[in-house]
Amino acid sequence: MREISIVIATRNRWEKLKKTIESIYINSPQLYKLIKLLIIFDGDQDGYSNFKDEYPLYDFQGVHIELTQTQIGSVAARNLITPYCNDGLIWATDDITFNDYSLWSAFKTFNEKFPDDDGVVGFVQEGVSNFHPTGVGLMGQKFLQRYPGKKLFYPGYFHFACQEIYWLANKYGKFYQDPEAKLFHFHPAFHKELTDQTHIDARVHKKRDHDLIKEREAAGLIWGDT
Repeated sequence: MREISIVIATRNRWEKLKKTIESIYINSPQLYKLIKLLIIFDGDQDGYSNFKDEYPLYDFQGVHIELTQTQIGSVAARNLITPYCNDGLIWATDDITFNDYSLWSAFKTFNEKFPDDDGVVGFVQEGVSNFHPTGVGLMGQKFLQRYPGKKLFYPGYFHFACQEIYWLANKYGKFYQDPEAKLFHFHPAFHKELTDQTHIDARVHKKRDHDLIKEREAAGLIWGDT
């Protein structure tokens, strides 16, 4: 792995997104020239406009942004943009901050553990408990090729879909969680004061997504497993 594309689907979280972006560039300076940001604004015209106003030279800084005209959900939004990844891929959220050197640690660990680019490194999420290990992760291009059209998430989900990445990577012995790759997740279950409309919108789809998780797990179905 030589470069990393960081995919973020975002909706109505401009201030939180800015903190995520700042943590990427400030806390892992060794990777500054090796990172490309792929940000998709899910029906969020204000956020899209704010980004262009605040970062007018984004096209020259390894950043690609897109806007969907209506809300399609984080799963569909991510799947629109993951095919742009040509090397390493990190799927992230817009309510996290990466700790000092965590991206650099994940990058080094990946190349040590998976020199053939066929693997997944999970980040440790501080600020939450019992969170599945691939809520945020780093994936190699060879592993990404397992997914149809490099669309990383099962399209039947609306918001909750990362667990199937862990199922697949674990099944083939291609998963490693790096204890030094840490980030802070401002999850509403533990930080209720930070609950926003995006959290509320996601909860509308939570039961349906979780019922589908159980259904697919019981049937032994894993997205990307051919």
